[in-house]
Amino acid sequence: MTSKISDNELAQKLNSINKLDNFFSGRDQLILWLSFALTFVFGLLLFEPKVSIGGDDSIYINRAFNFIDKGSFPLFQGPLYPMVIGVIISITGINLIVLKFFSLLCLLGHQWFTFRLFKNYLSPFSLFILMLLLSTSSAIIYYGSATYNEAFYLAIQSIFLYHFDKSFIRNSEESPAFKKDLKNILLSGFLLFLLSITKNIGLVAVIAVIIYFLFTKNWKIATLMIAAFVVFTISFNFVKSSVWEIKEAQISNQGSTLLLKNPYKPSDGNDDAYGFLMRLVDNSKSYLGYHFVNIFGMAKKDDFSESPFVAFIIYALFISGFFTLFKKSRFWLFIGLFTGISFMATFIALQVYWNQERLIVAFTPLLLVYLLYVLYYLFTNKIRKYASVFIILFMIVSVANLYRTITKIPGQTKVISKYMKGDKYYGFPEDWVNYLNMAKWVNDNLPEEAYVGCRKPGMAFIYSGGKDFYGIWKVPTNDAEVLYSKLKDAGVTHVILANIRTNPDDPNSRIINTVRRYLSAINKAYPGKLILVHQLEGKWPVYLYELH
Repeated sequence: MTSKISDNELAQKLNSINKLDNFFSGRDQLILWLSFALTFVFGLLLFEPKVSIGGDDSIYINRAFNFIDKGSFPLFQGPLYPMVIGVIISITGINLIVLKFFSLLCLLGHQWFTFRLFKNYLSPFSLFILMLLLSTSSAIIYYGSATYNEAFYLAIQSIFLYHFDKSFIRNSEESPAFKKDLKNILLSGFLLFLLSITKNIGLVAVIAVIIYFLFTKNWKIATLMIAAFVVFTISFNFVKSSVWEIKEAQISNQGSTLLLKNPYKPSDGNDDAYGFLMRLVDNSKSYLGYHFVNIFGMAKKDDFSESPFVAFIIYALFISGFFTLFKKSRFWLFIGLFTGISFMATFIALQVYWNQERLIVAFTPLLLVYLLYVLYYLFTNKIRKYASVFIILFMIVSVANLYRTITKIPGQTKVISKYMKGDKYYGFPEDWVNYLNMAKWVNDNLPEEAYVGCRKPGMAFIYSGGKDFYGIWKVPTNDAEVLYSKLKDAGVTHVILANIRTNPDDPNSRIINTVRRYLSAINKAYPGKLILVHQLEGKWPVYLYELH
């Protein structure tokens, strides 16, 4: 026994990770408030006052306004976020700065509950690295001033995980949660429900919970929690059906699109099993082999180069770590299940060419912390003599992450300065400026009852000052009669045809031609139905047509 204690003491003296753990031990609150301060300061320095050209962030605002102003239920994407920011809009109006600052508060909430969740399961040094990376990642901080629902989802997700751990994992064997407090089961069911109506992908949390309880054989808790989730969901759908007369399930609005081979060409039909398998493979290479490492400053932002090798390493670490640790810790079993199922469902569901960083950002902190824990376990148990590699690795990542963020500050502060001086278009490329100017012209010059179709209705809504536009997202058929009737039945009186590029940073990037193909089909079949009303000149001209 004496010899064993001496060996442990000697190992602790020699292991550099142990020394850093000792240094950060007892400094939990310092780590928390440092990460809070970094997130808040960088959140202000990198604050993005304008909406993105992606369009989804402005669509959330559009739906939120219509929910409050017209009583229209927000469809297609999860309704909770538009409903929440709709309340803010009812108080402040469409104020981008206020809405974006709400996202920063959500990001800070995520930081708080993430710290509270993992401080009991990570070593002090690992906890420091986790919070440092999360609070200095410009990619994550971006969502603290965006009106996408990522920051909102991150906050709810972290609250759920913290509550679930506190109620059903910690000391679960000594004090079964269902005997102790039924409120915890109901609250967990409610939080699962909130996740599911914020993002459709939130439903994977329910799957993770079910599988976790199957592993731990807590049938009674599982049954009660899922029953609570179902009751909340049915009640919500009943209210939705009664008040808004919406019968279909939320996921059906977006789920049918995800099944398609090409969401912009429904005529191509649905994907088959092989197609979904290839989505998993290709998305793994893109999101793990590029986006994940890029989020933490370890890839060239302007040079998209996915790495199958990096994706393989991440899979190898995650899977080997899961099978090594799941019997040792119920907590890491649950986090592993939650993270793995979330990524697998995301990779299978996503169309490969969407390829957007934000589609995995909600689960990125969980993958980071799981890999961090697995590597810590390896370097402090299996390969102790290489412990310094662990430290060097994460020091390099931390420095690269911080450097990437700091280098973004000068350019973004200029954007903020221009915006505060009244130049709301600064930072947009010329093709998008023309498009937004046309949206404003429509609001200023067309009759109030005019209903205008366009490719980016959310952005047009924001920069026109709050006028509703009709979204032309795809060309559902080649039948001109159907296309024409679809617009007329919707009440569309005009259509904006803009020359906006898929990649504004590339002057040779192709033009988004959805509206052009739509109108070309109508014009070919019905000459004279489209009358040019107004045109904005320039390298990327924009045309406004009246539909007769």
